[in-house]
Amino acid sequence: MANPPFETKKDYILRRVKQKILDGEYGPGDRLKVRQLAAEFGTSEIPVREAITQLAATGLVTITPHVGAVASPLSAQDLKEIFEIRSALETLATRLAADRLTPDGLQQIQGIQSRLRQAVDEGGHDVDELNQMNRAFHMAIYHHSENKRLVAMIDELWNHAGRYPGPLTGHNEVTYQSLADHDAILAALKAGDGTLAAQLTEEHKNRAMHRIIALVQEREQALSSSRS
Repeated sequence: MANPPFETKKDYILRRVKQKILDGEYGPGDRLKVRQLAAEFGTSEIPVREAITQLAATGLVTITPHVGAVASPLSAQDLKEIFEIRSALETLATRLAADRLTPDGLQQIQGIQSRLRQAVDEGGHDVDELNQMNRAFHMAIYHHSENKRLVAMIDELWNHAGRYPGPLTGHNEVTYQSLADHDAILAALKAGDGTLAAQLTEEHKNRAMHRIIALVQEREQALSSSRS
């Protein structure tokens, strides 16, 4: 059995704090106090500062002089940037996958789509569960691009987007539109038409982006009004 990869104190703290932010344990604007984190992880302040600096480079943490570090606020602009990058990368991954998908791979993706549609039809499923299945559908396609770096970049951006509302919202028209998009993408992949599959993926992502950004903007405006 292979030994687990070595993890420095800084890497461990970075991984744990990152997950706490993505899980919402540290909400937008929550202070990340170096001394408190050092005590929590039983280490000096140095690896904590290094981890926070690295998280700031990813956009998950914002460092302000004389204030310190906070979990970055959610914003429509941040989400727009994430979606624009995701759209470009996921379109590329879909195009590559179309040329490399095997019959078994297509069957696997179809199985995920069928389970997702069944869950939506049944109703009563947790929205988070539906969005996890939605992510599984897309990532199953991207894995067949056979480009590990590309898949890792997409996966990381999905993690960041996870702080925002998901694209599937339950047993409703919006979700069924997404399912129809999935069916169209699958049909193009089965036909080996990478150009069409990529185009459909881009349109699918753009629809989700516009809807979710509008929702985040509404929340921003409501928050701004409550403070005035």
